[in-house]
Amino acid sequence: MGSVNNAVRCGFICRLCSKIDKRVVHIYGELGRKYNLVQKIRDYLPIKIKSSDGLPLTLCVSCVQRLNRRHTLQMAIKNSAARIVTRTTVESTTGRDECNERPRIRLISRVQSI
Repeated sequence: MGSVNNAVRCGFICRLCSKIDKRVVHIYGELGRKYNLVQKIRDYLPIKIKSSDGLPLTLCVSCVQRLNRRHTLQMAIKNSAARIVTRTTVESTTGRDECNERPRIRLISRVQSI
């Protein structure tokens, strides 16, 4: 593929991991907008990104997948926290004591690797 400078010019280098790859997603392109990549990068990563900063405007497929998994995890945590707060509020206003009721949650004794 040639030099890194050529890869940057041609758009085959990942902005996040700097791997050179022929399969990339343009951050500001159709897929980049579909996956809302600019906002996810701004929300979850400690880098600043602009279309005019002269740095690569592409991400490799692996980094797009990682960024989307991070977003999915973030949303699950947010939704879970909201459900817990809502449930706690309802239980405190109805006077229900969950500790005296039969547990509905099964504890996992062993963590499996992903």
